[in-house]
Amino acid sequence: HSNRAFAYIKLQKWPEAESDCSEALAVNSKNTKAKYRRAMARYELGKPEAALEDVEFVLKELPDPNSNKEAVELKQKITEQLKKKSPTAKAEPSQPAPGFKRMQIVEASDSEDEKAPAKTSPAASPKDAEPFPEIKVEHSRQGVEKAKSEANSLFSKGRVDEAVKWFSKGLWLVESKKVKDVPADLHSILHSNRAFAYIKLQKWPEAESDCSEALAVNSKNTKAKYRRAMARYELGKPEAALEDVESVLKELPDPNSNKEA
Repeated sequence: HSNRAFAYIKLQKWPEAESDCSEALAVNSKNTKAKYRRAMARYELGKPEAALEDVEFVLKELPDPNSNKEAVELKQKITEQLKKKSPTAKAEPSQPAPGFKRMQIVEASDSEDEKAPAKTSPAASPKDAEPFPEIKVEHSRQGVEKAKSEANSLFSKGRVDEAVKWFSKGLWLVESKKVKDVPADLHSILHSNRAFAYIKLQKWPEAESDCSEALAVNSKNTKAKYRRAMARYELGKPEAALEDVESVLKELPDPNSNKEA
């Protein structure tokens, strides 16, 4: 997965690269190259907060200046992007295939030489990367729960873009370590539910990535696997979509609960 991601990076296929890196990390969370490559892909996809989180992890794993030069340069580019707040890439939406139903539930080793872009700019602290500062949420587990509940409520009212912001805020609290006592299932559900919002917005690459993140945290999140199958189908990845949906059918053999799959 990590090496194919590097090939996708060479081809500038950023969504595919991000997804492959998430898959690699779901299998081996210590795959530093996958984390670095995902940071590169996320930077190109205009996801500076997530890219910064990945590259900060790489710098912790590789503190030696002789081995982290590219990561330092990438971090500088990411922090510049954060200042500008201007995404560099946007997914092109597609129309869903007729008859493709959606699960309408929102839950309560290698040696390649890699070169990151060389442009540099002053580094900023990841603490400055808070998304949607206008949304005020208590830095506690209760605050994360509130963000999820508010997002679910907005989603049910059809205010999907706003729901994405609240899900993102809750995820930021967890993944920036502002809140440390959040259970894995809640962390996973935040990604899975935001993925469903992205599906409603026909943002298939973002939906696929969020589902992979959800599954990396909790591999038993069946809704995340089903939603990833949907996203992969829309992205023209039938083999991967089929693998996901077959896994769902194994986990939900009851015909009353697997009709959509």
